[in-house]
Amino acid sequence: MARAAKARKSVKKRKPARKPDSNLVKMSELSKRSSVPAPTIKHYIREGLLPGPEIRTSKNMAYYDVRLAGRIRIIKQLQAERFLPLKMINDLLEPAPSDKIRADRDTAQRRALMQIAPTLGARTDSKQRRKRTEVMKTFGVSRAELEGLEKAGVLDLRGEGETAGYGGIDLKLLDILADVRRLGLGEVFPISVAEPYMRAVKSLVELEIDVFRHRVLVSGTPSNVVEIARQAVELGERLIVGLRAKLLPDLLEQLSRAPTEAARE
Repeated sequence: MARAAKARKSVKKRKPARKPDSNLVKMSELSKRSSVPAPTIKHYIREGLLPGPEIRTSKNMAYYDVRLAGRIRIIKQLQAERFLPLKMINDLLEPAPSDKIRADRDTAQRRALMQIAPTLGARTDSKQRRKRTEVMKTFGVSRAELEGLEKAGVLDLRGEGETAGYGGIDLKLLDILADVRRLGLGEVFPISVAEPYMRAVKSLVELEIDVFRHRVLVSGTPSNVVEIARQAVELGERLIVGLRAKLLPDLLEQLSRAPTEAARE
């Protein structure tokens, strides 16, 4: 009888399990919705990037906020694409379950980028300027070619009417394009080739800025941010030249092989 009374007493102490609502999901469903394995999600929880379960119905059954799926995807993306450590990601994001970047961090990063922008363009004489008519004569380009480069975003026309012209880095680009013709390579590399070059380089620059924002500026703006940016640009240029020197002969060698020979490899 004593045992029965004790059993009845223990039953009375148990609280009824809370029934999960539609906003709560099991770990397996959270993994499915986020496309991230459950062990990885549990690691994020241990590292403090995600909260634990909202409720537990038993020792081995837990339910999580379904909104965490978006946050998990962002965490994984920041890891994979921007190579950020979890601590930086935690500082960067709003509190869970949000998957948004903190507004104060985003604003601070934008201010830092505005501070950097003018200094990185200072390596050319921004005061030097030539009218469009003078450029056509000096560099041997037609009005139609200039308009094509403007449309592609390669050149920026400043001013209006007869006073409209180009300056700064645009004049340097025009000089490079003119050198192509001076060397007799105009037919091989027409001016229009600048457009696909522009698209490719723009994608690369966007990647560089993205990495800079989320590696250098993720925890605030360093006091020497301008110097860091200059060094990053110089190192990036050296890296591009080095990678191009590596890739070009390898690709040329691959293209020179017969299709059957390349297929065997």
